Amino acid sequence: MKIEKPIIIVGTGRCGSTMMHRLLARHEDVGWLSTFNEVLPTFAWLSVFSNLYRLPWLGRKIKHLPFFPKPFEAYRFWEHYLPGFSRRDRPLTAEDVPAEGIAPVRRAVEQLLKFQNKDHFLIKVTGWSRMAYFDRIFSDALFVFLKREHRSVVSSWVQAGWLDVTSGLDEGSWQWGEVPADYRQLWEELGRGPLLSAAVKIQMDLDDIERNVTQFPERSYELQYEELIMQPEQTLRPLLAFCGLDWTPQFERVVKGMAFYNPVNKWRKYLSEEEGDLILEFFERAKEQKQVAVYF
Repeated sequence: MKIEKPIIIVGTGRCGSTMMHRLLARHEDVGWLSTFNEVLPTFAWLSVFSNLYRLPWLGRKIKHLPFFPKPFEAYRFWEHYLPGFSRRDRPLTAEDVPAEGIAPVRRAVEQLLKFQNKDHFLIKVTGWSRMAYFDRIFSDALFVFLKREHRSVVSSWVQAGWLDVTSGLDEGSWQWGEVPADYRQLWEELGRGPLLSAAVKIQMDLDDIERNVTQFPERSYELQYEELIMQPEQTLRPLLAFCGLDWTPQFERVVKGMAFYNPVNKWRKYLSEEEGDLILEFFERAKEQKQVAVYF
């Protein structure tokens, strides 16, 4: 099968990308990597079971069971064909793609789509965007940049606890490479601490995504998570058009049947108003610093 215009969702961690990924994965023309492909990356035939995820009569509880095949970032799949894909200490560029891995990973994706009998390939990555990296593999890829309100993202990261973004910037457990001097200075001026460490990592991710978007402006689409939650159909229709997907009666039923939860103020359960203000101050000052740097 021919791989044409794969759809790649990018965003910071905890931006709501999992929800959007799993929603788009239920479109009848879309194929994707599952938890099965994560565990056994060379067994393409396991993608047959991904079609179970689209069955409307299977309840949400069943689809979220650990053994059930569901849409997944599947870093181990990419790492198998493209060693170094999962590195965390800096953003990856087109030059980081192992040339010898391009043909095998494309063949693997073709097989995945064949076993799912789908025309479009959906990918999700968070953190470092890898947009130029993916462009070297799929030269017509489309990129969907999902953004979310800063306090919600920081709060969600701190609560998640499964990936360390809250270490001090000077600690050995900081995994995200060199921090720009301006952000390090802001982190210190505002009092350091886990919340600000998470804010630094998020800002670095946003910078990386924005740099990549400037390389592919005609193939990039930006949307806000809060708008997706509040106005799903109005937000999704133009997104599907950008991705070359039809707004079908089947997908419309999927959207209308979803219980969209509005988490806009959920951060207040875990952060005080003062902490929320601190996070906003960091991002506002980081934005001002970037504007000054561009001016000069």
